[in-house]
Amino acid sequence: MTAILKETIKDFPFDWANLNSYRESFAHRKEIYLKDDNNIVEGLMFLFYSLFGRAKNRLIIYNNSWWDFCLDTWDFNKDEYNYDFEGKSSETQEYLKILNESEIQVNYSGCCVCMDWDRFLFVVLECVMSHRAPYSPLFCDVENEYFFYFHHTGSIGVYYKKENEAIKEILLKAYEEYTVEE
Repeated sequence: MTAILKETIKDFPFDWANLNSYRESFAHRKEIYLKDDNNIVEGLMFLFYSLFGRAKNRLIIYNNSWWDFCLDTWDFNKDEYNYDFEGKSSETQEYLKILNESEIQVNYSGCCVCMDWDRFLFVVLECVMSHRAPYSPLFCDVENEYFFYFHHTGSIGVYYKKENEAIKEILLKAYEEYTVEE
């Protein structure tokens, strides 16, 4: 089953974002943490649906290099990438399966849309929480000018250009149910 599809929008949609250092973006930033870290993957999935569930059908997902997301695809000694399943962690294998099944070409850089949020989120979060990947791809709401990503600390970093109604709704719920830091 196809979990993601390439989007017609290929480039990252926000010129105010600094993709080399998110903190240097010309944007507001909030870090939203889980209060309970018993099951971080499950908690972050619930956080996603709680804060962004209504927006999920308009989100696009950006990754500068979809196939290089997991660290164990890179052979440090040879300075080359290998996308075979052999020698990869189970988390990386599941992620590579998604790319293969979704027919995302090796070296694809750009945006995708999600067709199976449960599967995609679970696999990506397993990779991030097991340190197979440093952080998730970027989830973008173009209409409301914000993006967010998942971090291995059990948090989501949210960046937004201005506080519009969508951001106010997200932050209100975040302050009620989670720990929010500047």
